[in-house]
Amino acid sequence: MTSAFNQLYLDDAQYALGAMLDYAVNTCGQDLSVFYARFLSSGIAGPFSRANPKYTGLSGIELALLVAQRTGDPLPLGDAFVDVGSPEFWTGWTLAYLCWNLNVGLETLQQRGVTVEMLCSRFGTLHEAPVSTTVELAKKRLRDSLQKDNPLKRQRAAASLTQQNLARLSGHSLRAIRAWEQGQRSLSCASADGIRRLCLVLGCRMEDLI
Repeated sequence: MTSAFNQLYLDDAQYALGAMLDYAVNTCGQDLSVFYARFLSSGIAGPFSRANPKYTGLSGIELALLVAQRTGDPLPLGDAFVDVGSPEFWTGWTLAYLCWNLNVGLETLQQRGVTVEMLCSRFGTLHEAPVSTTVELAKKRLRDSLQKDNPLKRQRAAASLTQQNLARLSGHSLRAIRAWEQGQRSLSCASADGIRRLCLVLGCRMEDLI
């Protein structure tokens, strides 16, 4: 994902994704998690995340049928009805908004903890709250995911070192260590000598860190 939705397409994208999930689940009887996984694997989610009007311009029902066609399991015929008040509709609407607001693709949101299941389960507490509440929740999940998977943090934990100890032994500032572990700065942009000093302290290879 290199670009967010063009805001001109945001309303269409939100409605399409919300209607797709509502129709698939509540009209066609599909499991939410399974159908969303089909959407992510269909080849549609990537261009949809980039606001390709070929997909964001479809109705939610058309989008659901296309996903079913692409993934080889047709949907049963049902009434062409969409409930805009359902948890599933709100979940799709919100995912499209987060994709635009945070500049993160739908696949990446799912992989990094902002999942369709999590959002739908929190419909009762979030759908009447300001959308900024959901945005902050998503930001925290993305940050936590980065820290959990951060290779520097993983190697430091394996070496049983605190951030302060690693900073002292490697000659880096504590602020730099924290920024690298929190994803605020990329370790790949550090000097080769700086990375080498980290490796000597941690007992790992450069490729283990970047």
